[in-house]
Amino acid sequence: MAHIHEIRLYRPGDEAGITRLFREVYGREMSLEEWRWKYIESYPKKIYAAVAVNEEGCIIGHYGSVCLPFIYRGMPARGLAICDVMIQPKYRGIGTLKRLSSLVPAEAVKDGIILGYGFPSRNTLLKPALSLGIYEKIEDVLEASKTVSFDNDLARYMFKFFPLDFSDERTDHLWQACRMNFPLAVVRDRSYLLWRYAHHKLFRYELWGLTRRLGRNLKGIAVLRREEHRVLIVDFLFRRGFMGPLFRKIENSLYHSGGKNMALWTSPSLEKKLGKYGFSTGPGETCIPRTTHELTLTKAEIEGKFFYTMGDTDFL
Repeated sequence: MAHIHEIRLYRPGDEAGITRLFREVYGREMSLEEWRWKYIESYPKKIYAAVAVNEEGCIIGHYGSVCLPFIYRGMPARGLAICDVMIQPKYRGIGTLKRLSSLVPAEAVKDGIILGYGFPSRNTLLKPALSLGIYEKIEDVLEASKTVSFDNDLARYMFKFFPLDFSDERTDHLWQACRMNFPLAVVRDRSYLLWRYAHHKLFRYELWGLTRRLGRNLKGIAVLRREEHRVLIVDFLFRRGFMGPLFRKIENSLYHSGGKNMALWTSPSLEKKLGKYGFSTGPGETCIPRTTHELTLTKAEIEGKFFYTMGDTDFL
């Protein structure tokens, strides 16, 4: 293995080397604009990332995270979504990964951050991280899918489902009405929706709203992304008791626009509810692990309590 000169926390200016490393490892260009969107425009108090540097001063390893606002047991909190963990092949090794991944959680807990988590794909450094005890697996992420059909039930007449602007202030009111329904979740308010979806540098998303036929207050929202052969329900939020109407109206809307299949990610805790609406579930392409720092939430405090969707990833 080639020699590493230094492993340290991120410093301003490192982004040029980080984006160059991203291109070398993943074969895709990450522009500085995309980097700023992900790591700065998400409004963190600071950037929580670590880099490995070789003797020539080049960044050859990176452990990134996006700091996001959370709700935990009804109280505001902050968590880190781990992403862009990458090391040049000739520098890879168990020791490099362990040193690189230890700095960010230790720094985060000093600032009161309660959780580090991720949604690693199968071709990442997940297995060695689990074997080293850097990560602990919480649960497998399930993919729920359904062939689109038309629901001619009461929801068709009782509710409206319509395109919504990401800046619509009613999304803030909806989040305030829903926030206590989740023991643990990323804050899905207007600021988050604008950053995560409206300002995304790679993908185009649609925001749709659900109201009663004669009402204006949002009962739910859905963020959709259309692929060639299916529509992804990337994110969704609903007031208590309105999950069924939301998914029936999503399906009817897709039916009228020619959609054939729809899919979403879910935790095992929602599997039975989605089954009632005709979704079949199977293993997804990822799982959710947590970082194992002793001052962050334990597996028992997360498992079955974390509300997450495809929107909690950085690659969909």
